[in-house]
Amino acid sequence: MDRFPSRERESAVALEPRVSAIVVVRNVQSVGAQHALDLSLRAALAEPWIDDLVIVDAGNAPGVSSSLRALSMDRRDAKLVVAPPGASAGAAANVGADQARGRWLLFLAPDVVLQRGAAERLAAAGGGARAPWIAGGMLTDAEGRERSVARAGALNTWSAVAVALGWNGAKPSARRGVVGRNDAAPLPAEVGAVSAALMLAPKRDFQALGGFHEDFLTDAADLDLCRRARAAGGSVLFQPVAAGVQFSRPHARGRKQAQGLALFAVRSARTPIEKAFAIIASPALSVIVALRDFVAGRPPSP
Repeated sequence: MDRFPSRERESAVALEPRVSAIVVVRNVQSVGAQHALDLSLRAALAEPWIDDLVIVDAGNAPGVSSSLRALSMDRRDAKLVVAPPGASAGAAANVGADQARGRWLLFLAPDVVLQRGAAERLAAAGGGARAPWIAGGMLTDAEGRERSVARAGALNTWSAVAVALGWNGAKPSARRGVVGRNDAAPLPAEVGAVSAALMLAPKRDFQALGGFHEDFLTDAADLDLCRRARAAGGSVLFQPVAAGVQFSRPHARGRKQAQGLALFAVRSARTPIEKAFAIIASPALSVIVALRDFVAGRPPSP
């Protein structure tokens, strides 16, 4: 990697930092995961609209932590912060957000490689959107197959059951631009939620929402943030022309996923029926996740 940022980026930062990318790095051990992480960081640093990169070390092997420290020392536009021991995924992301200087915050999974221009397209997606707003981009695997990262429709307690069962719901409908004004370009679609693997929000809006709820250990913190943005009268947008490649296959996290979904069900409950389900959400979702993994042939995970 280049030791110092480009003159173009230095000029932009001197005026006003635009996008701060936040990458939470946790439990990176395999050679493949380290390779994906390196590609992800390189792509983020090469993105013109990303003026600073905040890397959160949330518990990694000594060699990985050492390489992250070396990168932060070599790059003036990269900063390394260490999450408190045992910090949840949401808490680690909030630590990074606190250190970010940009007008927009781009949360990026450590195995996602941005396509050039993705940060600018996500920031532009919020033009005219109701605040607080959140925008997410499209993810594909290394073979170009699209992954389901956005949920259409409103979020409620039953969304936790749908996620546990692996029901993706309807695909967000693509809208086109105005005729005569680049009408072939898709416009961002209003959705219920987008994935924190590729998610951007204005820093002011993110702070107004209180950031990610830190009780979510691994899963569903992004669902909860999107639900709160919609409840506050804001917008959640999916912009398919802002894209990235995710190298590892996202997998369910067993009991930790059930914990996050149960907490989401409780926090989302509004009607009497939803509140009744929320009382038994934790054991019910644990059983659903366990049965799903059993049917799929996956061993139980901690």
